[in-house]
Amino acid sequence: MTPEVVNSLINLQFGIVGRTVSTADEPNSAGRFHFWLSRAAAEAGTIEVGTIVVAYADDGKDVTFGVIDELRSFGDSASFLEDYTAHRLGDAYTVPSPDARDVVVGTCLVLRNVTTKSKPVVRSRIYFPSRLGIRFAFGMVNAVGKEQYKGASVPIGMYENGDGTTVPICIDDDFLVGPEAAHLNVAGISGLACKTSAMQFCLKSLLWHTKKNVAAVVINVKSKDLLYMDQLNSSLKNDQWSQDVYQDLGIPIEPFINSRFFAPMHPQSRTSTTSLRRLHTDGFCWDLGMIYEDIPSLFHANDWDQESEGAWLVIREEIEKGKITTYLEMLNWIDRLLSQSGLTAWPKGYPTATWQKIKGHLKRFTQLYRGLLETNEEGIDIPWRRLRHENVYVIDIQMLSDGGQKLVFGRVIRAVTQLLESRSNNLDAVIVFVDELNKFAPAAVRSPLKSSLVEVTARGRSLGLVLFGAEQFASSVEKEIVENSSTYMFGRTETTELEAANYGSLSEEVKRKLTLLPQGRLMVKFPKFPHPIFVKFPYPPSLPGDEFREDESVASGASERRPMASGVR
Repeated sequence: MTPEVVNSLINLQFGIVGRTVSTADEPNSAGRFHFWLSRAAAEAGTIEVGTIVVAYADDGKDVTFGVIDELRSFGDSASFLEDYTAHRLGDAYTVPSPDARDVVVGTCLVLRNVTTKSKPVVRSRIYFPSRLGIRFAFGMVNAVGKEQYKGASVPIGMYENGDGTTVPICIDDDFLVGPEAAHLNVAGISGLACKTSAMQFCLKSLLWHTKKNVAAVVINVKSKDLLYMDQLNSSLKNDQWSQDVYQDLGIPIEPFINSRFFAPMHPQSRTSTTSLRRLHTDGFCWDLGMIYEDIPSLFHANDWDQESEGAWLVIREEIEKGKITTYLEMLNWIDRLLSQSGLTAWPKGYPTATWQKIKGHLKRFTQLYRGLLETNEEGIDIPWRRLRHENVYVIDIQMLSDGGQKLVFGRVIRAVTQLLESRSNNLDAVIVFVDELNKFAPAAVRSPLKSSLVEVTARGRSLGLVLFGAEQFASSVEKEIVENSSTYMFGRTETTELEAANYGSLSEEVKRKLTLLPQGRLMVKFPKFPHPIFVKFPYPPSLPGDEFREDESVASGASERRPMASGVR
């Protein structure tokens, strides 16, 4: 590598901010090095945990990039008592002796060495890297700025270094939506980590930059969070920094204009939905033929034993043979079976009590999921075969009970899987975007839906089924689902959560920084990044649901109101 290329990777103009140091007790290694900060750098406060630096060897033969994992301050006092005594026995106004010495030492995790050799850092000057140097350090480009990703580079935020250098942080879409790897998981405190906003921005960036045919299905689980993805975010319109980021990243400042909204039909009317959205929303309801495969997921684990499963398989066989065509016919079929068999018989090989229990639950479901289950008429499904590249389907399920939400989510996964298997839409990938992932795949509970999600994250990328999931606590979600996600994002996180195994690879200093992260900042782990990086992302393109004002709507045909359902949840 020529001196000119090396110099282009370093911010020489800013100047030296420290020098490497290796001691008998704490030697430098191939993966970690130490440096002391110059007095000017320490006083300026431009260096913190997460800052990226570059060690430039004094002999000019080696350049090593590192990210600060820990900062420590050392003084020359042998003990606290000695320092207390030096200040006139605790007089805080006493100025330390001019001979008193102190030093700030940074410990860095090695990101990359220009020689690509694994060796300890030798005596070196410490600089800030240039914009190109930061991208090189994280493997996004080579030393002359050529893209290194096989797939499209998808910006997920901006990194700002201690010298003020800002650079877009991009990930490879081959590792986000496949085929190399897939899935995105975001964790953090509700309201402070901005998980939903971060996922929306990543989705917008992906749909704009990818060269693949990608669509998204968004599940609105709570309140109005995602019900106005077709409306421009007013905060984005008023924030110059966010606008500059969109322009720098080449992303248009517009909402998800190719979005459609769906919700279960109102129990009393097929012309209305149960959505909180005040603009046009299409309704759906499912008949037996559409959802019989998902009915077992409606049973509580305590009500679903081997006998119940066996009896259900008998019913399922009748459905698949065409002998039972509607939900009401299914209930009547069980009634006839019980009336013909007598109280002491074992109809179809299973106890009468089991059949009565199943019938009771199936009948109860018709009341619990009114508007979602069609008992006697033909159902109306979500038009999956119309889903195309850059389309976003938003499915509002926040008005449903937990069981209803699980039913919809499970059927969405199955419908998208069948769509991708058929290859009828020419889609390379479909992203299923869901908040409150712990509700559908809790760590400590077994369920058919959780098993399905584990399968999605383990093998879904080969099909093109991708999960974008968010939760407050990563430890509350099934371990396999989190670990199968190629890209992780962590927002502000509680101290107790950071004690979980999910965060075991992070230093105590990085964990402390996670407890203090402001809104709009996340720590990102990506397979091609040697270590996590802290990024700042702009406002998402779409309007938060609570900020919607109908008189400000700009969506075409957006004036249609949908009556609200009462007592659905």
